[in-house]
Amino acid sequence: MILILFILDKFMSKNNISATLIFCAYKSHSHIYRVCKALNKKYKIIVIENSLDKKFKKDVEKKYKNTKVIIPERNVGLSKSYNIGIKKCKTKYLFLNCPDVIISNLLMKRLIDCAKQLKNFGILAPDFQNTKRFHNYIGEKKKINSNNNKLKIFKLSEVNFIDNGFFMETSKAKKYLFDERFFLYFEVSDYCIKLKKANEKLFISEKIRFKHLGGKSVDQKNKKIAKLTRAWHFNWSKFYYLKKNFSYLYAIYKIKNNFFSAFKKLIFNFLTLRFDECIVNFAELYGISCAIIKTKSFYRPGIK
Repeated sequence: MILILFILDKFMSKNNISATLIFCAYKSHSHIYRVCKALNKKYKIIVIENSLDKKFKKDVEKKYKNTKVIIPERNVGLSKSYNIGIKKCKTKYLFLNCPDVIISNLLMKRLIDCAKQLKNFGILAPDFQNTKRFHNYIGEKKKINSNNNKLKIFKLSEVNFIDNGFFMETSKAKKYLFDERFFLYFEVSDYCIKLKKANEKLFISEKIRFKHLGGKSVDQKNKKIAKLTRAWHFNWSKFYYLKKNFSYLYAIYKIKNNFFSAFKKLIFNFLTLRFDECIVNFAELYGISCAIIKTKSFYRPGIK
């Protein structure tokens, strides 16, 4: 009798799992523990841990049986991490996110319910809880009118760009993978362009919300190195994104303000003896320069 109950429990658990959450992480341990603790065990979680911390992997997988921590061969960045997670995903749906988000079971249920009603979509994204400052999309939105009453309640709009976390059918995500030349920043914007070119629709829901803590994916004790990483990669990725999707000359034109702004801040911080900020400004200039001469996205400041 006990054996039969065990088999039934395993069978039902397997069939209840309809979505996998995928996180690209680097020393984001406190966030990952928080997410794992909050979510129902019927949801799968895949974490690509770019700090290569095997102790963290062992501890998380021991505490949370629904969670798989993948240690790549090196720090591979956001795009490749997402691709690794997508390729490993076995559920119908997946939810791509950075670790500094607050996700509830209700949010997951509503995303799945909406996706079932929507049926054909490229991306389905929740909006941020606090939309007074910013939304989880960029640019204009076009409200969708539907005769489906079950779909109306989600108040969907079609957009061209998603900012952060988003929900997809796994089969579609495997068809459209991320450009792994992006290490950090602008990879999602590039991905949205890829989907739009393939005539896929991107939707945002006003009625499905989640909280994004913003810029806190890395634990705060490592914030200095994280600041350097952002400074270099934001500028490199911005130039590469513009060059790839528009033209080299257009990228030069758009990046010039970033260059002159960083240069002026470097002079000011040097004269006011703010040498830590000088290093950040130099990283900005270095990232721009490397992108202009078509160097790969190689910058990896170490975190101990």
